[in-house]
Amino acid sequence: MRTRLLTCACLLFGGYPAASFAEDAAAIPPCALSGAVSVMIGGAPALRLSDVAKCPPELYEVVPSIMIEGQPVVHFRGGSDGKTTCAAKSEGSVTMEGEAANRLGDVACKTE
Repeated sequence: MRTRLLTCACLLFGGYPAASFAEDAAAIPPCALSGAVSVMIGGAPALRLSDVAKCPPELYEVVPSIMIEGQPVVHFRGGSDGKTTCAAKSEGSVTMEGEAANRLGDVACKTE
């Protein structure tokens, strides 16, 4: 458990390259299981509010000014709500409201 938390902390603060995120995230189940059908960011579906319904609400922020398929997008941040620990990355080439966009596959969570 301690290793996972350290891994998540390193991911949050940019301590791992993208390839390492993929390896670590593969061991943590995704909380976002779907994404937008019509909007792709770097080859992966953009995340909307309904896509993160199984994710801890304390770890994402709704962006009501940007809608995709009738739903607001979200900015997801990694961390822990005390019961669930999440790792998050984003696509730096696309920003929404000044923050890098999250895509399907960028967020992985583990319930403790």
